Amino acid sequence: MNVVDLIARRAEISAGRPAVVSEHETLSYSELGERSNRLAHHLNALGVSNESPVGVCLSRGSDAVVAILGVLKSGGVCVPLDPGYPADRLQFILQDTKASLLITEHDLENRFEGCDTRRAVLDWSSPGLADASAELPRVAIENCDLAYILYTSGSTGMPKGVEIEHQALYDVALKTAKLLELTEDDALFQYASLSFASSLGQVLAPLVAGARVVLKGRHYTATQLVSYISRTGVSVLWLTPSTIRYLTQDERASIGHLGPPLRLLRSGGESLSRSLLETWFAQSSVPLLNCYGPTEGVQDITACVITETPEVISIGKPIFQAEVFILDESENPVEPGGVGQLFFGTPGMARGYLGRPELTERSFVWREVGGRQKRLYRSGDLARELPDGSFEFIGRRDAQFKFRGYRVEPAEIESRLTQHPDVTAAVVALSGEESGQDELVAFFVARDGKTLDFKTLWRWCAQKIPMQIMPTKYIHVNKIPLTVNGKVDKAALVQVFKSFKDDSFRRRESHVTVRDSDNQ
Repeated sequence: MNVVDLIARRAEISAGRPAVVSEHETLSYSELGERSNRLAHHLNALGVSNESPVGVCLSRGSDAVVAILGVLKSGGVCVPLDPGYPADRLQFILQDTKASLLITEHDLENRFEGCDTRRAVLDWSSPGLADASAELPRVAIENCDLAYILYTSGSTGMPKGVEIEHQALYDVALKTAKLLELTEDDALFQYASLSFASSLGQVLAPLVAGARVVLKGRHYTATQLVSYISRTGVSVLWLTPSTIRYLTQDERASIGHLGPPLRLLRSGGESLSRSLLETWFAQSSVPLLNCYGPTEGVQDITACVITETPEVISIGKPIFQAEVFILDESENPVEPGGVGQLFFGTPGMARGYLGRPELTERSFVWREVGGRQKRLYRSGDLARELPDGSFEFIGRRDAQFKFRGYRVEPAEIESRLTQHPDVTAAVVALSGEESGQDELVAFFVARDGKTLDFKTLWRWCAQKIPMQIMPTKYIHVNKIPLTVNGKVDKAALVQVFKSFKDDSFRRRESHVTVRDSDNQ
């Protein structure tokens, strides 16, 4: 049994019920099943078979969900591509995966000029699709077959692909549906980009439960978004803390004031702050489900329900057979309550990193636990176990961090900045706002006599860096401050940022020269 079989069975049980709701159309389960079956047959006719990588670059809408299911039903490997990514990044991912085919639409074809990957434009009136069978393809899919490749920010300056097998998709669909207690009466709001890990649960879990997937449109103000959520009868919201904050800022049109059928807010991807929880519970009595689970774990590893602002914000206890261990630098268990690196193991972990065997071996490790060898993921996250058996997230042991729910390797952005002929050094850091409304700030050193403004550096980075992780400020410094140990003093840089943060400091005026830090 795999997720393709689960959704095909649901298409029979719930044939006439709505499955996917978008701005422009609503697909029933039977329509979703028939369209994705036609696409799968078409892909097989084009040569797609088991473990053939297929790029999917489509605008938000029902066709994007159809395409994902069609690729899975064909036996292919879905490689979701965000249309908002820079063209260079899109082409890198297609080349890195050796994608045999790219599914896209007419309006996006210009994003792939010069790309050698064969394209299949999704046009339901074309002979190949219109004439294809609407029956479920008879493709033998094994649990260990590759199903998905998701790209995350990479410390080498290039993104890395996380390989996800069918067993993991099966697990994330069923376990997420159970965690969220989804029924046929539910509607889950699908907010994340389809190239983002949380989209797996947001799309697959409702579809195996017979619920509705409500797709976010591409362009909404906060007020319009809240109105759309209300109008479509969303009962489960799945958002990052950054998005929750954005949608609760205006009390006149806040998601916190939505009444039934909204029954649950699921949060993850970033750390929750006390101020955000206080804001939420001042506006709403809807419980918040706080979850933790990196892309490499595929599914949520820990979770807890929060109904009021606690003294210590927990990421919860392990769920669904996941095992969590807090280990010291020698990979021995820390003392109770001590801080260490979080390792976890779960039946549905990723296979590894595409074409990166050394990184896979370094991150996915075999360790003896309770007299048995188990495969664990070395997360790089610091945490501590609380007295009740739940866990508190402390931070990162390396330079990586989360911004707006996206994993950011500063080295990727810094590498791009220093490729500019007039930039000699660069450091990227979070602004460290106490309110939790962090900004991503790029500090740079310019070549002697050169002047660079915000617009120049923004355009330079936008050619290779996804908009979701683009710095929102660019600050010119004379030197990069260092600690006494010779490391970059990011705390000093954050203070530099704060010292210049006043009413006159706008993005368009973010070229600022500062004195050398006192603690260099």
